[in-house]
Amino acid sequence: MNPTIPTPAELEKLLLEERGLTEENKKDFLYPTYELGDVFLFSDMKKSVERIRAAIENKEEIGIYADYDCDGIPGAVVLTDFFEKIGYLEHVHVYIPDRHDEGYGLSELGINSLHEKNVTLIITVDLGITGIAQIADAQSRGIDVIVTDHHAPIGMSDIELPSAFAIVHPCKSTYQNTEPCGAAMAFYLVCGFLETYREEFGVAVGWEKWLLDLVGFATLSDMVPLTGDNRMLAGYGLAVMRKTRRKGLQILFLENKLSQMALTEQDLTFTVAPRLNAASRMDTPMLAFQLLRSTDDREATALVRTLETINAERKVLVARLVKEAHKSVSARELPAIVVVGNPEWRPAVLGLVATKLSETYKRSFFVWGNGGDGMIKGSCRMLDIHHAAHLMHALPEGMLLHAGGHQAAGGFSVTKEQIHFLEEALNAAIGGQYDGETEEAGAKAELSHPLAVPLAIATTRHLEIVRRFAPFGVGNPQPEFLFENVTINATKLFGKSEEHLECEISDATGSAIAFTFFVDEETKAKCFEGATVSLIGTLEAGWRGGVRIKIAKVV
Repeated sequence: MNPTIPTPAELEKLLLEERGLTEENKKDFLYPTYELGDVFLFSDMKKSVERIRAAIENKEEIGIYADYDCDGIPGAVVLTDFFEKIGYLEHVHVYIPDRHDEGYGLSELGINSLHEKNVTLIITVDLGITGIAQIADAQSRGIDVIVTDHHAPIGMSDIELPSAFAIVHPCKSTYQNTEPCGAAMAFYLVCGFLETYREEFGVAVGWEKWLLDLVGFATLSDMVPLTGDNRMLAGYGLAVMRKTRRKGLQILFLENKLSQMALTEQDLTFTVAPRLNAASRMDTPMLAFQLLRSTDDREATALVRTLETINAERKVLVARLVKEAHKSVSARELPAIVVVGNPEWRPAVLGLVATKLSETYKRSFFVWGNGGDGMIKGSCRMLDIHHAAHLMHALPEGMLLHAGGHQAAGGFSVTKEQIHFLEEALNAAIGGQYDGETEEAGAKAELSHPLAVPLAIATTRHLEIVRRFAPFGVGNPQPEFLFENVTINATKLFGKSEEHLECEISDATGSAIAFTFFVDEETKAKCFEGATVSLIGTLEAGWRGGVRIKIAKVV
């Protein structure tokens, strides 16, 4: 008896049910309208926009102090584009700290640099909420600081915040988006200013939507939950990115054979983000900033090729560290939270290593290396069932020297003595961090078991239904399907080192092409010509048209 083949409409209904959506709220989810809430629900928003207006009136020098990643850098460009639009760019100075020499957050070196430029107002992007000493230092020099940040102030008391002139942050807000990325916070600030002073500065209604390409990109890259405002910003951001006028991005798309008009969230997170992040990991973050701001074809081309070179170097380094990490963890029984590291590992790339390990072992990972200043520094990547910020906050006082993050990711530092006890402490903290809601959190991590379907759904009409639920990411995972008892008709390895696998597969309802990147030995051993297997995978657009199945697991 042949399995039932769901029609596209039936597939949509199944996916809606999987996400707990009804016909009544279907439209809001699948086709969200662009509509922000009242950004003045951020408690210091009014104070912030008035201070920026005063700085412009008094011709003050303004500093933008942004983080060095694919959230902070786009946020810095959002603010820079805004100041250019209102004709004040000549008085604006951008500072992005060196990941290796300064580390995350505000630094004395950065404050000094902006002070030397006579800056009297600093606007932070994606950092600052833990910069108590640095902000006090800036204020003592006559520099006001407006903090825009989204990170949880881990390791601080519930009421201890910097003595900044203003703090625009979800912790001081009743705004509807409680988990925005840093670039979104900068965007909200721009929207607040334009809502108040748009006519005075002659900015057309809706101009700010051109900034959504970078806001949406940062929302996807920073792994914040893709619900509510974030889903709307990511979705409209993708639409704007397909029309973006930014020379650097256009050339980056061309160099990587990406169709700008057909960009997906995966193109941005797996191709664009790693190249921009490579700037701070392997060189200077200003390379990425300059690329996003470039208006010259020749300059943009040179920047893209530089980023391609250092990204290739980054890939080699990460592959080596992942291989070393595999040797360390594969021989032992793994707890829910795994800590692994080596004093010779470079902290700048450990977030990538943690991501690879988490995907492979289906565990949350804290990965550490030598910070070069006598401390151990690292990054963590979490399964949806765990919350990085909450978990680190739940550790015994003094366990971590510094920590910051949100649900899916974070950074930390610890002494060489305490690192040996970190894994035990993290796993002990799991039970308390959800206050009895662990089961519910786990349900959110896996919306349901993969839907069992036949290969006949590998059609463009069914893929079109799946793509309606995009963009995919944290809180809105890509639908996975179970294809039972399929026959492997042919296989081939591809890639420079034949590290990827492609299979021709069939069942009673039809045939399809299935593939996986960086195939592991277990999958390779199961997928041989003539074998009958069951696959868990996702529907993807084929490279030359049609639909392919990307293998997530062979069962």
